[in-house]
Amino acid sequence: MNDLLQEYKQTLKHTKKLFKHASDEDKKIIRGIISDLEFAIEWMETGRRPGNRRGIERRAAYQREKPFDPLLMQKFFRSSEPTYEWDDHEEENIITSWDRQRIEDALSVLTDREREVYLMSRGYCLTYSEIANYLCISSSSVQTMIERAEKKIKKRINESLFCLCG
Repeated sequence: MNDLLQEYKQTLKHTKKLFKHASDEDKKIIRGIISDLEFAIEWMETGRRPGNRRGIERRAAYQREKPFDPLLMQKFFRSSEPTYEWDDHEEENIITSWDRQRIEDALSVLTDREREVYLMSRGYCLTYSEIANYLCISSSSVQTMIERAEKKIKKRINESLFCLCG
């Protein structure tokens, strides 16, 4: 990586020298090259995208880890729906009985409303505003219910031997 960084810096030096003696038309193109080189060098030196205020290690995404695999959650939700003869995704919707029991156990700690909102969000992949419109509540209420549900599910998973075995 250090070799690549040095090559980029040398190329930047040569490009800046070319810029001094270039014609006006060429200067436009060379400015773009210099800008791209500086961007790449800064990214390699800092380890984060230039212009971002925070690095990826400080992003809230790590605080929003989902207790369940979203694809497993969708399969759970789809597998409880009726199948139709024209549905060619039957194989994709099948989950094991063990996964079904684990999910049902984890969801058992939720109130009916939390479960409904959580399944709409994680099972049907509806946005908070879509859920809010459907249930005639605010988006912030939906967000609060989902956060509360995820805390309860996470606690259940950590405490339950049934959920830990998976």
